[in-house]
Amino acid sequence: MSHTAEAPPAGGSPPGGGPSKRAPRGAACLNCRRRKMRCDGARPICGQCIRTNREIDCEYTDGPGPSPTQILEEQIARLESRIRELEHPELVPPSVTLNPATVAALRTQSPSGSIGSAGRSLLGRVVTPDALPATIPSAAVPILSQDPLVEPPADLVQNLVNAFLPHSASLSFFLHVPRFMQAMQQPNIDNRRVQLSPALLNSVYLWGAHLSTSAALRAYESIFQVRATNALSSALRESQYSVINLIQAEVLMANYFFTMSRFLEGRYHCSAAVALALSCRLHKIRSSTDQGFGRASVRQGEQVREYNLPPPRDAVEEGERMRGFWYVYAMDKNWAVALGSPSHFNGIAQSGSYVDTPWPLETAQYEAGGFPPDYRNALTVLNFINGGPVPPVASRDSQLALRAKAATLFERATALASEWSAADLDRNEFYGRFVAVDGLIDRFSASLPPVDRSSNAEVALTLLVTHTLARAATIQLRSNFKAHERMNDGKDFIAAQAAARSLESFNVAFNYVDPILAILWTAVCRVLIGEILRTPAAQAPSSPRTYAAVAASASSSSSRAPAPQREAIRAMLDRVLAAMNRFRETCPLMGMLHDGFVSVQGAM
Repeated sequence: MSHTAEAPPAGGSPPGGGPSKRAPRGAACLNCRRRKMRCDGARPICGQCIRTNREIDCEYTDGPGPSPTQILEEQIARLESRIRELEHPELVPPSVTLNPATVAALRTQSPSGSIGSAGRSLLGRVVTPDALPATIPSAAVPILSQDPLVEPPADLVQNLVNAFLPHSASLSFFLHVPRFMQAMQQPNIDNRRVQLSPALLNSVYLWGAHLSTSAALRAYESIFQVRATNALSSALRESQYSVINLIQAEVLMANYFFTMSRFLEGRYHCSAAVALALSCRLHKIRSSTDQGFGRASVRQGEQVREYNLPPPRDAVEEGERMRGFWYVYAMDKNWAVALGSPSHFNGIAQSGSYVDTPWPLETAQYEAGGFPPDYRNALTVLNFINGGPVPPVASRDSQLALRAKAATLFERATALASEWSAADLDRNEFYGRFVAVDGLIDRFSASLPPVDRSSNAEVALTLLVTHTLARAATIQLRSNFKAHERMNDGKDFIAAQAAARSLESFNVAFNYVDPILAILWTAVCRVLIGEILRTPAAQAPSSPRTYAAVAASASSSSSRAPAPQREAIRAMLDRVLAAMNRFRETCPLMGMLHDGFVSVQGAM
């Protein structure tokens, strides 16, 4: 089946192979300069890049502002510099110096502030904790080299992988697990390393140590953190390892540092995953406007390292690439909101490039053959936002597709709300867009399967994230309008109640969840606390109402629905805080935010 959506014109020279004029000196695009190719200087995309299927790489440095690649490279360079400061304070002078009084005040500051919007962190003022302390293994635990190329003992590897695998879905592990395990079980270490890079292996070992219930295994966590970080640094300077391996390792490391409340390092590894995914064109898989496969280019100082990405061998390998892209996309969208920074994918859209990769299927569907051979797609995210046609492949969206759509709505609602303070804003036009996004969020939320009907723990965990993302999108959309009657309809409180009630029947025995839930539950807690403070303590008792009753009342043409009694709202808040407290051991971010809200709750 073939499907082609109308895409914006690419511009530039005709794609044919005819002669082209040479651009004046200094006017060639960045891609042609790097490849030492003749460039005609056509804008926005030169003929050479069109002919070689490198439209996404065609950027000019002489425009009014830096190109998306330059912005990403500059951000990564700044993050690398800051990480060097944190790792080696004795060698690098700090870029910002705080006096002792300021540091003491920050360390005692609990999460506070209004609900975040673009450019403002959802976390409020939160101090990143110190690096994980090195744990000295006991006499019964063998000493392990910090060199990532030194293979750990076989029994240690087996225990670490067994501790990792049950949580792989929550850790955004997109590689095909049976093939990964087949490679892991290769008796020859050299054969294993042909398929699995040291960066990937040590990232898996790190998570296995972190999630293990064995104190002996947890003692290795700090060592594997060093090994994984070093392995990634080495891998980006070499080219013999699969770029998909490296993207997976970057995703695992980003999740690890976000979990540990180390946001600078988490954002760095998230940005690296985005850079690799875009460089090898994972956003153009099955594109009706782009038939080429990517060669990932990663800048290291003055050098550019390239990674070949040949066509996938089969549907399973194509599935790894598609699912890998959407995990990276969702992570970038979610943490951009959490940290108050722009999403990297907004930059490529502004440059005229769009995501064409279809929404992902379930892994079992790729095992059964995946997409039809002639299937093509275009403008995947844009069509979802605008309500455009979606070519049918499966009877329903995969769990990852729902999660990626929810992340899209979460980030888009936040970005729209941030426009409210613009001086030249057309309020009527803005309200039209507000209603459109609000309606899209409502329709999406109503289409989600309930969390409590899933018998699969991994599916239930993913659905919990998706449901909470959708509710948080409603909250974010109203984050700047508490004083504006036209948009202050109480739906943020209704959404917070729905997020809290999704935990009523949630009883999964896992001890780890995606750390983005800590951010989403923070937004929910702030709404509930705000409602408690606005609700009179002596309000007459009333029977608790269902979510449907509250929603119906709030959407009626009459005034805003009266809130449930204060005790009922406190019970919802307690339920969310109990969930955060449950995961504090494996997710220090949960514990940090939980303790901040408990201190606020005690003062109410």
